[in-house]
Amino acid sequence: MISTKILVAIDGSEYSQNASLSAFWLAKAINAKIESVNVVDPRIVDLFLSADFAEDLGLKPSIDASAKIIKALKRIGTVVLDLWKVDCKEHLGVEAKGWLSVGDTTTEILKHGQDCDLTVVGHRGVGFRAHQPSATHFRVGSVAERVAVGAKKSVMIAVEPPSSLRSILVAYDGSEPSKGALLLAEQLAMSTGLPLKAIHVVKEDSHVAQASSTIEQGASLLRQYKPVCTDAGGKEISVSDNNAAVAVKDRTSSLMDSVFSVRVGAPGKTILDEAKKSEALLVLGAYGYKDPEDNVLGSTTTQVVRSTRTSVLIYR
Repeated sequence: MISTKILVAIDGSEYSQNASLSAFWLAKAINAKIESVNVVDPRIVDLFLSADFAEDLGLKPSIDASAKIIKALKRIGTVVLDLWKVDCKEHLGVEAKGWLSVGDTTTEILKHGQDCDLTVVGHRGVGFRAHQPSATHFRVGSVAERVAVGAKKSVMIAVEPPSSLRSILVAYDGSEPSKGALLLAEQLAMSTGLPLKAIHVVKEDSHVAQASSTIEQGASLLRQYKPVCTDAGGKEISVSDNNAAVAVKDRTSSLMDSVFSVRVGAPGKTILDEAKKSEALLVLGAYGYKDPEDNVLGSTTTQVVRSTRTSVLIYR
């Protein structure tokens, strides 16, 4: 079991729809409980009462106007939650809780996610920073990055619907966080039926030979995943631990060949390019972080979150 409780942040946008679909997909695959949170951020009121919007809406800045906007946003939030509950019933066949919160979007998501094993948030993907501040600015994009940095447990950044995924790709470099990410990716691959791939990136060609020992170590960690190999005729065959003709060493070699690959280049860009090319859910470990305000996840992980064009699951 990967997780027992999933929180998905929703706001009615197409980005949160991808987050919901991803959360449903994961919950079904691993038999997890699921709940949602919709946050009404008071800062949006300032936008509605700004010169750009207030005149068009027939509003004048006042306490009464602020209260009316907050009330309207709460009503919208309630509708979004009710629709989500209907979707949850259709996808999973169960009733689920939905929370309506008022406050800073990131803070409220993190608060509700404290008791969950995984938080799923929507994300615009690469280029989201190019948009100008708007009502959605407080709900998607930058929020996904802050949640990824501030969460104490795993976070999935959903960029695309799960139907577009063709594989599970894990970034592996032999570190303890990447080992945990590899084992999580193994369970995800087995639960979803998607093929498992792992990429180890080195910066120079001279490091490729040394990388073989790193991926051999990684292959030895995979105790349940059955690698897919081909016979002499090119037909796919699954290598099973129950096959007495296959020694443990041969199984590790098969995993190294069928699951792992070594690439040379800048880690962040190379990992992102491979994830896009293979249409993968990218799984990687968080390399430690400090205060959320410092925006430090580990340089590669932060770059991936900011620049990703595919969904990413950050393991903690």
